[in-house]
Amino acid sequence: MKTNRSTFSLYAGFTLTVLGGMIFGVTGLAAGSAATLLKPLQPILPWVFLIYPLLLTVRGDINGILTGKLGTALHLGTIKPSWRKNTDNFIELIVLIFFLSIYDAILIGTVTSIIGILMKLYTLPFNPLKYILKIFAITITTFVLTATVSMLITFLLAFFIYKKKKDPDLYVYPVTSSVNDIIITIVFFLICWVYRPWEENVHLYLFLGIPLLVISTVFIIFAIVKLRQSNFFMKGISQSLPVLTITNLIATGTGSVLASLSSILSPIIIVFYPAIISSVGSQNSILANTTSTKLHLGSIKPSLKSLKTQDFLITYLGIVTGAILIVSLMSIIGVLLFPQGITFLIYLRILGLLLITNFLSFVIISVIALSAAFLSFKFGLDPDNLVNPLLSSSADLVTTSILVLMFILLF
Repeated sequence: MKTNRSTFSLYAGFTLTVLGGMIFGVTGLAAGSAATLLKPLQPILPWVFLIYPLLLTVRGDINGILTGKLGTALHLGTIKPSWRKNTDNFIELIVLIFFLSIYDAILIGTVTSIIGILMKLYTLPFNPLKYILKIFAITITTFVLTATVSMLITFLLAFFIYKKKKDPDLYVYPVTSSVNDIIITIVFFLICWVYRPWEENVHLYLFLGIPLLVISTVFIIFAIVKLRQSNFFMKGISQSLPVLTITNLIATGTGSVLASLSSILSPIIIVFYPAIISSVGSQNSILANTTSTKLHLGSIKPSLKSLKTQDFLITYLGIVTGAILIVSLMSIIGVLLFPQGITFLIYLRILGLLLITNFLSFVIISVIALSAAFLSFKFGLDPDNLVNPLLSSSADLVTTSILVLMFILLF
């Protein structure tokens, strides 16, 4: 009986910890509310719902690398929880994240341009060069701004949590993921309106966005030349770039699904969209980051036997329980914010839609996350460079697909 009480106590304590980290996932409703502002842009920018999921996914990928590497570095002592007199790895991590942000902005611009043309997501008359330049200007400006704000928030939060003797792996990604979704949604919307790419006589994107792209490209070249001798930086690039390239292609599937079916989705589902993909991403990030840290510390081995331990079962069930509570709360708040036409029966459908989508997505992606963590560690690679980007993009694609499918079945 004593063992059972002790086990339950550990489970309850971990579940409460997960809830503490994931409670900010509810703020994803703010990102969803902001995303409804993109609806009026769709007739004049038909590619807006193609690029939006890519921005969310890739920002999540990079944030996953940042939070994963930062959490592990704080545990290992290779980065100090301080802004002053920090280690070389601290500076190199900042440069690495800017590098990856710029790389992904360029990659997203390329992918969106190609897929947008293939799907005919443009207005007539169509000028391919202007079309491509406008997309590149918007993506690079959005990413540079969000990367700056995101890193500031992430470092402040991670340092604060670590100084309070809490585990950054449990809190930082869930909190910053939700905050980043809000930031990138608002920045993306504002950049679109400031650049006004649908107006032929407005050329701000040429005088601001394109020079920013050139400066960013020069920064990439300078960073490689300056830090080519740094094992931390070069290892981060060599291991992250291939994965980010693959995850961008996966994210393209997410964008294509949403762009193709956005017209049939009701506004209330768009409100929940960033929150539910953030929730699934946060759950798997907690699982991946805690697993990665334990692998680095040597407290677990990259073996299936580790999945049978009490520690893993408590972690897994605690995440599932926390998610059920958070998603239920999310459904209530979302409906209270947008009550128009919502009856009790419709609310039950929405609740079922969110719970089923969240549970199925988490189960599927957790298999990918754990497999990637164990395999990468076995082959001498750093899971922090690989797992979070892979699970973030996979989670968004799987969650989006299941969400749309469940919407069609239930509504």
